[in-house]
Amino acid sequence: MRALGIVCLLPFLFTSSAFAAQRDENPASELQVHRWMKDLAGEDWVLQSVALEELGKRKAQQAAPRIREVLEKGKTPWIRGRAMFALGRISGREIIPLARKAARDEDPVLRISALRTLEFVGGAGSSDLALELMKDSVLEVRATAAALYAKQFPQEAWPTVEALTRQDRSSVSSGLLRALSHIGSKESLDRLGELFADVNASRERRREVIKALGSGDDRVIPLLVSATASFPSASPEFKLGAKLLGQRPRTLTGPILKALLVSDENASLASASSLMAEVCPTIELGDLLAKTWPGRELPPLALQAVMVALSRIDPARYEAFFNRYLSSEDVPTRAMAVACRSLVPDQALFETFRPFVKDPEIEIVLAALTGLRRTPEGARPEEGLVTYLAPSLDSPEKRILLAALGLLGERGVEEEFDRALELLTPILSGTEDELRKSAAEALSGFCPSGRIGAIAVAQGYVGSWKVVGPFANDRSNLGFGTAYGPEEDGEAENYKATYRWEFGGGKDERELDLGWNETGPEDVRGEVHLAALMPVPVKYAVAYARFEIRSDAERRVRIQLVLREETAQRIWLNGKEVADYAVQRNELGGSIEERRLGAISRPRTVGVQLAEGMNRLVVKSSTFGGDWRISLRILDEKKNRMADGIVLRSFEPPKEG
Repeated sequence: MRALGIVCLLPFLFTSSAFAAQRDENPASELQVHRWMKDLAGEDWVLQSVALEELGKRKAQQAAPRIREVLEKGKTPWIRGRAMFALGRISGREIIPLARKAARDEDPVLRISALRTLEFVGGAGSSDLALELMKDSVLEVRATAAALYAKQFPQEAWPTVEALTRQDRSSVSSGLLRALSHIGSKESLDRLGELFADVNASRERRREVIKALGSGDDRVIPLLVSATASFPSASPEFKLGAKLLGQRPRTLTGPILKALLVSDENASLASASSLMAEVCPTIELGDLLAKTWPGRELPPLALQAVMVALSRIDPARYEAFFNRYLSSEDVPTRAMAVACRSLVPDQALFETFRPFVKDPEIEIVLAALTGLRRTPEGARPEEGLVTYLAPSLDSPEKRILLAALGLLGERGVEEEFDRALELLTPILSGTEDELRKSAAEALSGFCPSGRIGAIAVAQGYVGSWKVVGPFANDRSNLGFGTAYGPEEDGEAENYKATYRWEFGGGKDERELDLGWNETGPEDVRGEVHLAALMPVPVKYAVAYARFEIRSDAERRVRIQLVLREETAQRIWLNGKEVADYAVQRNELGGSIEERRLGAISRPRTVGVQLAEGMNRLVVKSSTFGGDWRISLRILDEKKNRMADGIVLRSFEPPKEG
C-alpha cells in the first residue's frame, strides 16, 4: 500500500494539466458530428443521449436542425428533454419560448428538462413560471423550479428553499442544491456545507453538492475548495471540483488555498496541495510552502503532493526542497523527490542519480530511470550509458528492465551498439516477447547504418537473403504454380524472365536477365520488402529467396513465417518441400479497425528437421495483389525462443570506397 500515494500523484507531475482538456471543449470535427448525427437518427437511446451531450457541449451549430427533430419527434419525454437542453447549449436564449411552452407539458420529465434549460440559458422573465411550478405536485419539478427562481431572485427564494431543504435532509434533490448555490448567502452556503458534511450523506450526495457549487457565483469558492480537498486527488469528485475551481479567478482561490495549506489540519493537506497544483500554481504559494513545510511533521502524501505542486510552478526554483527528501526513509516520498529533481535541468544528473539507479527499492529505480530521460541533450555518464545501465538491464524486475530499455533507446549512441547488442542478446533470443521486442526497438534507436540485420538475427530471424525476380504472375496467381529457372537449377547465376508492364494499361512484354542479389532485412522483425527489391515495377510477380543455416547437430526446429492476404509462399529445406501457403483476399479475417490500419498478417509455424552442418532453405513467394514481404524466424521446437545451436548470417552492405 505504501506506493499507492505516488501512483496517484505521478500523473499530476508529468502532465501539464490534468483537467486542461475538460476546461475548454474542442470543436467537434466533421467526422465526429457526422457520427453523432447518425446516432441521433438511430433507435439506440443510449447512443442518442451521448450524441446529444457531445453535440450540445461542443455547440455544433450544424446539428441544430437534427436535434430539433429529436425534440419534436423523440420517442420518450426523457430523450426529448435531453434534446431541448442540448439545443439550449447551442442556440442560447433562442430556446426560451420553446422551453417555456414545454415547462407546462403534462409529462413531469419534460417539465423538469424545460426548467433546467431555462436555468442554464438564463430564463429572464420566467419568474412567474418558476413560482407557478414551485407548487407542482412532483417534488423534483418543484426543486428545479426553485433553482430557476433562486437564480433570478435569490433573496426572495431563500424562505421556500430553506423550508424544502430542512424537511427531509436525506433526499435533497440536485435542483435544491443548485438553488442553495444560486442564493449564495451565508445561510444558504452553510446549509450546503451541512448537507455535504452530514454523517449520513452518501458519496453521490457529496458529488452533487460539488456540482451544484459550480453554478453559484464566487461566494461559493471557500466551500468548493474545502469540499474538493476532502477527496483524494485521483477521485472523480476531486477532478470535478478542480475543474470548477479552475474557472474561478486565482486572486480569489489563492488566499483560500493559502489558509488551508498553512492550517494545522493535516487530513486534507495532500489534496489541498494537489488542488493548488491544478488551479493556483503561483510562486507566492510555492515559496510559502517551500519555506514553512520542511519544519512541519507532515503526512507523506502531503509531502508528495506539494512536491508535485512545486514542480509545476518552477522545478529549478525548488531544487533544494526536492534534494531535502532524496534521503527520505519513506519510499514513495523519496521516489517523488527523485522524479521532481529530474525536472531540474542538470548536465550532471546521471552522477546525481547513480545511487538511485542501484537502489534496492523498485519505485526508486523506476523514478530515476524515468527521470534520466529528461536530462539535457548530450548529457552522458562518464563510463558510457550501457555500462551505467548494466545492473538495470540485468534486473529480474520486468518494470525496471523495460524502463532501462526505454532510456537506452532514447540516449544510446552508435559507438556503444556492439556492447549493447552483446548485453541484450539473452533477452533478444529469450522467451519473453514484450522484453524481446522492447530490446530490439531500443537497439534500433542507435543502430549504425546497415546493422539492423544483426538485431534481427539475434532474435532468430533470417538476416541475409539472396533474392532473384521478378518472374511472371497474374491476378489469379497462376505464376505461383509455374516452375521457373531457380527451381530447375538453383545454382545458376542468371535466369531469363518475361516481363510485362502492368500499369496504366500497357501490355508490352520484354525479356529480363535476372541474377541473385544479396540483401538484409529492413527492420528488427526481419522483414524483406520484395517489391522494393525488384529491378522493375511489379504488380503481380513471383520471386525466389534463399538463405543458409548452420546447425551444430541434427535437431527439430520450427520455422515461423508470416502470412499476408493475396500472397503465397512455398518453402523447401535441403530440396524437400516443407510448407505451401496461398492466402486469398479476406481469408485472414481481422476487425474493421485492423484492416483500416493496414494489411492483415498472421504468423504460422512449421516443424522441420535440420541436418548437422549447413542447411539451405529456399522460399518461393508471389503477390497477386497483396503486400509483398517475407520474413522467417527459426524457433525452438517447443519454446517461444530462438532455437539453440544454430548460426544465421547477418547481411552487411559493402562499405563505400
